[in-house]
Amino acid sequence: VALSFQNLDTTHFELPGLTVAALDAVTNTAKFDLQVTLSELGAGGGMAGALTYATDLFDEQTMVAFGARLVRVLEAVVADPAVVVGDIGILAGDEARRSVVAGPESSAPVLLSDVIARRGEWNPDAVAVRFDGRSYSYAELDESSNRLARLLIGRGVGPETRVALAFGRSYAMVLSEVAVAKAGGAFVPVDPTYPPERVEYMLSDSAAVLGITGSSFVGDLPADGFGWLVLDAPDTDQVLAEFSASPVTDADRLAPVRVSHTAYMIYTSGSTGRPKGVSVTHSGLGGLLDSALDRYGLTADSRFMSICSPSFDPSVLDWVATLSVSATLVVVPSRILGGAELADFMAAERVTHTIITPAVLASMGAPELADLEVVSVGGDVSTPELVARWAPGRRYFNGYGPTETTIISSYAELRADEPTTIGSPVAGAGALVLDARLHPVPDGVAGELYLSGDALARGYHERAALTAERFVADPYNGGRMYRTGDVVRWTRAGELEFVGRSDFQVKIRGFRVELGEIDAALTADATVHSAATLGHSDATRGMSLVSYVVAAPGAHVDVAALTAAVAEVLPSYMVPAQIMVLDAFPLTPIGKLDRKALPAPVFEAAVFRAPATPIQQAVAGVFADVLGIERVGLDDDFFALGGNSLLAMQVMSRLGVALDATVPVRVLFDASTVERLAVAVESHTGTGRVALEPRPRPERVPLSLAQSRMWFLNRFDPESVVDNVPMAIRLSGELDTAALQLAVADVVERHESLRTM
Repeated sequence: VALSFQNLDTTHFELPGLTVAALDAVTNTAKFDLQVTLSELGAGGGMAGALTYATDLFDEQTMVAFGARLVRVLEAVVADPAVVVGDIGILAGDEARRSVVAGPESSAPVLLSDVIARRGEWNPDAVAVRFDGRSYSYAELDESSNRLARLLIGRGVGPETRVALAFGRSYAMVLSEVAVAKAGGAFVPVDPTYPPERVEYMLSDSAAVLGITGSSFVGDLPADGFGWLVLDAPDTDQVLAEFSASPVTDADRLAPVRVSHTAYMIYTSGSTGRPKGVSVTHSGLGGLLDSALDRYGLTADSRFMSICSPSFDPSVLDWVATLSVSATLVVVPSRILGGAELADFMAAERVTHTIITPAVLASMGAPELADLEVVSVGGDVSTPELVARWAPGRRYFNGYGPTETTIISSYAELRADEPTTIGSPVAGAGALVLDARLHPVPDGVAGELYLSGDALARGYHERAALTAERFVADPYNGGRMYRTGDVVRWTRAGELEFVGRSDFQVKIRGFRVELGEIDAALTADATVHSAATLGHSDATRGMSLVSYVVAAPGAHVDVAALTAAVAEVLPSYMVPAQIMVLDAFPLTPIGKLDRKALPAPVFEAAVFRAPATPIQQAVAGVFADVLGIERVGLDDDFFALGGNSLLAMQVMSRLGVALDATVPVRVLFDASTVERLAVAVESHTGTGRVALEPRPRPERVPLSLAQSRMWFLNRFDPESVVDNVPMAIRLSGELDTAALQLAVADVVERHESLRTM
């Protein structure tokens, strides 16, 4: 086979032993901006071909690859006319090797309990955790976790036993996680704000031997047949004091801990209507930790912010990475959700590193955080706008990884004006992009992402069939690979570009949601015959859950009652923002649900009472602007209208400006109707922005960061016009040039920044 280029827009090749008549299909399927022409050679037999393409759409390198792949297809057909077309290999060389090879070799195995030991001893006097204005030293964390670990061992906690931890973001959660790891057990984060039925299921399904919680949560947690250790109870300190604070070793544990043992179990949404527990072992922690530390550049002076929910597995990497280098973990109190409150918190705590979801990052606008060095986003798609806003001046990473593959499977360092990707695999993880027949796909072609290597979880707890469905045999590297359901493509640079989902999952506020679980909760109601839930995205609300239901025969669906019933069994982020009742579902010609034919959701109020007072009118106006609704009444509930926690931050920010007030976002969650919120914010009016008043002028006016940057760039290249903005303005009519000159002079006189030299 000979392949040569005649010019920039035509590829020629020759293939002996094949006639044009046998390849009419190839010539007839050329479409759009590609054209394949074939012709028979002379007496020597064979054929010649040309691939012509539009140079403004394709480049030479891509077309050479296309031509080479076509030749391989034709070659395979000549060699074996009976070959199955779908099994013809079209890749060769580096492209073929990259598509099926595992990622970088994993680092030495590491146990959660040995993270500190393998990195060096803790600095006992350094601050390990900052939470709610208090600092906890490494000595305090070490001794307390050793005592608690011994208590847990005494109560039967060891390898392959699980302990439920019911806390929000807090020092108590970190202490409990470290203690369970030292005891050799596996911790199971349980959000205490989840509906009791869901919590009870998680406790039963995980077979946790006991739970640890705080006094503010224990009253709302299931207690029948299950024991809770209340960490802040009056007698707990006395009980813990009876145990030794010396290091815990295998001699103290019920059995030695191995890397194959479960380190933690995270519950994710399940398509069958029940959440599923993912059993994650210690095996993938070493590779991930090395990859994260190498990228983040953490040192003992770093201050790593933990903003992720304990039920979201990146929270594990927060404390593991931080404690491994004796840095400080800065835990964000649960009352702070994002927005200006989070930005102020980060500035006050001098945060240098964080793992955060794109949605929460976007809620902060673009504050100047001089201490922030590294931003690592995950849990959802990172937009170019976010990168452009946050990447300059710091390192910005995009971390991708399902819970089933130990937190983060691949990293990409993103920069403004560059393509957004999910990068390449971390140590111990492998990535394969395969088609429906499990064959590798070429660069630039979308396929399903499969992950392999040491980072794979053991599977789903007590769900053998589901584990076998998602964790399948790896035909290229041996062992297993996990079917992610994500559609990606390889770039020419060897990085993965995210395309979308191949199944019915959506991401809501960083959480991966199986829509089938919501449907199961809806159909459990006696008034509902069938249900279908979709992720609805628009520019105002972002991603929202919209459910469509058909009433049971003879029944009437009360949407408000149905929403309340679903909220009793599902966490708040899975409760549909809108439930629409249909007479029947639209179907495709073959009888399947036609999701594209479902009506667009309507977010509107059923009853209207006009706002009366100025504050009520301000609240209603902000609701309407943020939610994109024409009319909002006193009784309208922000969340019932389609609002979510991210939009809540926008509401409170705008109200703060309108009412000259500083009001925490939490207030909106406690008073979500217009009338109640107006009452709640009234007491905050006048507490907002500091009045702009003349101040003593220092002898040397300090430069802002932007001015310092401009000065440096000008000194670096005095001839550069980077900060010059030429502008042409067309005016109609007669121009009073003297008035224009006076106006410009007035502006310059008023604003000192315009006179900066």
